[in-house]
Amino acid sequence: MTIPLKDSTAPNAKAALERLEQLKGQLNLTPSTMSLQAPKDMAAERAAADFSIDGLSRLWAGSDKDYEMQQKAYEIIKNDPLLVVQPPRNILEFSRDEWREFTMGQIYRVLQLFKEYGSDREFAYEIGKAVNVYSESFSMRFFVHESLFRNVINMLGTKEQAQKWNDDIDNVRVYGCFAMTELGHSSALRDIETCATFDLATDEFVLDSPSITSTKWWIGGSGQTSTHAVVISQTVIKGEHKGHNWFIVQLRDKVTGELMPGIRIGDIGKKVGHDGVDNGWIQFRGVRIPRDNMLQKWSQLERDGSYTPAPSPAVMYATLIPERLSLIIVTTQLIGQALTIATRYGVVRRQGSKNEQIMDYQSHYSQLIPAISFMYMVKSAASTIDSQFQVLTAGGEMDPVDYLNHMGDMHAVSACLKGLTGWYGSEILETCRRACGGHAYSAYNGIGQIIGDWGVMTTGGGDNVVLLQQTARILVYRLEQKLENDEYPELKFKSSTHYILRAKEYLATPSWPVRDIDDALKNLRLLEDGLNAILVKRLNSIREAMAKGKKLNDVLMDCVRVAEMHCAVFLFSDAVNKYGAPLAPEGIDKSVYSIMHRMTALWGLHTLVRYADQGFKEGFINPQQIKAVEEKYLEASKGLRKQVIGLTDAFGFPDFVLKAPIAKYDGNIYEPYFETLLQAPNSVGKTPYHAKYIKPLTERPGPNDK
Repeated sequence: MTIPLKDSTAPNAKAALERLEQLKGQLNLTPSTMSLQAPKDMAAERAAADFSIDGLSRLWAGSDKDYEMQQKAYEIIKNDPLLVVQPPRNILEFSRDEWREFTMGQIYRVLQLFKEYGSDREFAYEIGKAVNVYSESFSMRFFVHESLFRNVINMLGTKEQAQKWNDDIDNVRVYGCFAMTELGHSSALRDIETCATFDLATDEFVLDSPSITSTKWWIGGSGQTSTHAVVISQTVIKGEHKGHNWFIVQLRDKVTGELMPGIRIGDIGKKVGHDGVDNGWIQFRGVRIPRDNMLQKWSQLERDGSYTPAPSPAVMYATLIPERLSLIIVTTQLIGQALTIATRYGVVRRQGSKNEQIMDYQSHYSQLIPAISFMYMVKSAASTIDSQFQVLTAGGEMDPVDYLNHMGDMHAVSACLKGLTGWYGSEILETCRRACGGHAYSAYNGIGQIIGDWGVMTTGGGDNVVLLQQTARILVYRLEQKLENDEYPELKFKSSTHYILRAKEYLATPSWPVRDIDDALKNLRLLEDGLNAILVKRLNSIREAMAKGKKLNDVLMDCVRVAEMHCAVFLFSDAVNKYGAPLAPEGIDKSVYSIMHRMTALWGLHTLVRYADQGFKEGFINPQQIKAVEEKYLEASKGLRKQVIGLTDAFGFPDFVLKAPIAKYDGNIYEPYFETLLQAPNSVGKTPYHAKYIKPLTERPGPNDK
């Protein structure tokens, strides 16, 4: 009996599976030479890795213990229907409302598991990380509460304020959001309009949104969820404007979910990505909060209205640093998944006159392999940057001047990191999309969803041009202080600007002394020195141009370019410190160290190729050197061609996380891809609007019809 090819909603997974088998029985799914070859190619690629994939996976995870916990966490979540959408449903087909509800359900379920594994908080946290990797909407929606809301209170609140709120944050008795941007003002906080006026008579602040453009906008979590917000606002005390402060404001009743008096909130609606995040808008209409809800670590307000300002307005913006640093996690998760999809498809898809694997084409490997090295550089730098950030968040007793010096350095790193990762990440995603040909245009292969989710990374948390300009200003200032006053701040960590200590030496070096690029690859410090010299010379040129009267806007794109390069060189320098020596230190897997050394060298070459124009402008490198570097760069990329599957396997993304049938671990991609489409709603059967729109056109008789 022939089953009609029409869609029906299966009541359960078993029925859906039976339905799928019936449909397949009516189709010709006979394996082809290509489909049979694909798993063989994947197995051969995996076997070709000349390093321990398991060892590199453990390095990527952080340690053996972290790796084991990660694998256990994935096993726990993959069959949990509250955390991972189970077949035949497909999360990539969710409506906005489905995304919103499912993501909040994930948060609720993760919090349940936190309690269940309460005695092992480390593993409970690993479960949360696993769900983060599966769903970027979960990651961002929970991050707003768990990190942004919490960090504002702990970085800008007193110890007493932190103690008052942290337990409720930990146990989610309150759910927080981060209310900074406004309809008319993004991260240019100087011009925000929301106003908090101190009422001396009642010892309260009164918050108001004085205009349409003062509406808090894009506030993640506020649309449907948050009970509280940390709100940055202009501050008026005794009729005088006192600058910006942060305030804790209750938005909703914790029991009923109803809005508090004077609060107006709505959902932003459909977005390009992150449909599971309830971004919202907020207006304040005479909202009263106690004076103690002003965060007062750096600025204080007494009962009589006496106000002590912060040592610098910049401390109020320090909360943006962790938001930008979170890009490290997002980059390795989203871009890493896209690269895994593209490389797996690239080794099983064959095309061309000789039926080559498409990964063998230079247009493929020369673009994807440097992008893979970027993932390893970002991941390697994560621990370094995290330890540096702890200086700002730990203790809280740091001298204000010392704090500002450290914060300036962290701001420079976080701002340029967001700029580089945002833009280069977008390039990588487009490269991955094109590398998969037409199949990446299918939503079922994941890359489209990743591109949508990634888009906010190039604008959210600050425009990249503005951020890179800010980094450049810090770099130029540090250079000026060193050259004119021989001053350089003493920090508790190695600054990303450490090369400025050798500024006079670099400026006195007219050209790159390396003539044989192999010498720079044998000793990566030679490559690092060349890149550092280019940075110093370019910064000095910007400094001199401004000294001669040019405005900052006149050198804006030079600033953007040099700040982006500064970040790329920082990533390289950090990796050279860890993997720059030719031989592995004792106690480290030699094969893993070797591949990390090669990744580091490739990233150094990539950086010099990408920013060769900067060295050429200064006359520091010549055309022959640029040509030699480019040749070595392509040679190094080709030499790593057979390592791509091992390198991306080590990212550790299971198939259910990737959600892309063309990226199956075993290489068997064609039948699963077809099955995915067969399970999609309305993918087979009679067109539901046939009678309404098609039949009236096609049933009309033609001139030759009787």
